Amino acid sequence: MLWSEVRELYPERWVMVTAVESRIENGKQYVDEVAVIRPLHDDRDAKKVLMQCSGDTFVYHTVNPEIVIEIMPNPLLRINHAH
Repeated sequence: MLWSEVRELYPERWVMVTAVESRIENGKQYVDEVAVIRPLHDDRDAKKVLMQCSGDTFVYHTVNPEIVIEIMPNPLLRINHAH
């Protein structure tokens, strides 16, 4: 489902979704298509559900015109550069 369709179905609501189609540009992930898992009741419910999310599943508010997620480097990942 397109994010614009989700916004129409669930105006001004938190929703739990899974990214179906996305692209990465300039260190940001732009999610174009999602699968809605469920709408959430309020901010408290959104925080609780967010803590249980993993992988491509996340919580987002439909007030946002698009889904843009900044990609953070993993601080625990060590890269050994061979010289």
